Amino acid sequence: MIYLNPFEKIELKKNSFTKKELIVYNILQKNPDLILRGSLSSLSEEYNVSQPTITRFCQKIGYTGFNDFKYDVFRYEKQGSHDVKNNSTTIDEYCNLLHILDESIHTKQLNKFAKDIIKAKTIYICGYHKSSLPAKMLQYNLFKIHKASIFISIDEAHDLDQILTPDDMLILITNNGNLLKRFHFKDLKSKNNFNLSIITMNDKISIKKYCNNYIWLPSSSNQNLKHYLENQIVFFIYIDILTSTLTKLI
Repeated sequence: MIYLNPFEKIELKKNSFTKKELIVYNILQKNPDLILRGSLSSLSEEYNVSQPTITRFCQKIGYTGFNDFKYDVFRYEKQGSHDVKNNSTTIDEYCNLLHILDESIHTKQLNKFAKDIIKAKTIYICGYHKSSLPAKMLQYNLFKIHKASIFISIDEAHDLDQILTPDDMLILITNNGNLLKRFHFKDLKSKNNFNLSIITMNDKISIKKYCNNYIWLPSSSNQNLKHYLENQIVFFIYIDILTSTLTKLI
């Protein structure tokens, strides 16, 4: 029996997709990372495609549902099936990514970010899905150095309008920033005049020009690396570097 990887299964069934299923196909073709980074509900919400449509798409290509499809994609990516002749290991790829991270961190930008954190009265930190763990790590680190900080979920961000003051800071940690489209941060920033800072792996988020600090980090996706790597690790390392900078400036 010939094994077809999940992407080959998609192409095999492409001609049978309905118009709605083709929307899902086009989304995943342009952003294959979304399969591993997101959930059924987050994909539905971000791209305005119903959950039943995504489920039917997955069933049509031979899976019981999105989670079954996601598992097979994860297994395929971890097997390093892109190029069997490529001798680079996962560790080599992480080393490469960390080297890029080192080159992308600018001391002046890092120091400004740290000084803004020190200056802020209260710091609200928001992350979603996998980026919630780095957000909680930052909140914990700030707590350890006696900085008032609060982690909030993306769903709680609706209440920020009634909370933020000009003395406060909002740090958003997001991989691609798609979910930020749901919130009118431009209007919120204009009204409350707080410090808006973003740590992301997407250099084209629309609210970039309204940020006091915009930290772009490399990922396996935006660097077109061969292997699937966990973006959380890059977030964690940057937060550790930021924390070290904070302790030197306090």
